[in-house]
Amino acid sequence: MRKYLLGLVAIVAMTAVAVPTVSAKKPVKAGKAATGERCVQRVQNSAKLSDAGKAIAAAACIQRATAVSEARATLREARKAQRAAVKTARATFREAVKAAVALPPAEREAAIAQARATRKAAFMAARTTLKAARKTAHAKIKAANQAFRASMKQARAA
Repeated sequence: MRKYLLGLVAIVAMTAVAVPTVSAKKPVKAGKAATGERCVQRVQNSAKLSDAGKAIAAAACIQRATAVSEARATLREARKAQRAAVKTARATFREAVKAAVALPPAEREAAIAQARATRKAAFMAARTTLKAARKTAHAKIKAANQAFRASMKQARAA
């Protein structure tokens, strides 16, 4: 059994040494805006682009990074607003149920049903607002990507 384990460990060690490491894409921190540094570095190191093409491509990288960063920031704010709206709706529902406890049974059921309907409407409104913000953010990112691709074509032609 030990020989098998030793052999397995040796194979794994050899494989790990033989396979080159792939550098993972570094995520942008939530508080920092994307600057497009890596894109600019790739453009500057490209042998296929002329100097004018490199300038056009670098500007496109920065514009794309700025647009994507702004869209993501807007989406983050929309998520925060949605969470706050849901939290407020839940708190309001809890308070309405506490207030309904003092009522007679028939009125209590009607008051709780009304509170449920109000909560559901608030949830749906918050969800609808978030969906609209998502669509807007995705559209902005898509437009930025298309503009970036067009600029890169222009850079290759220059």
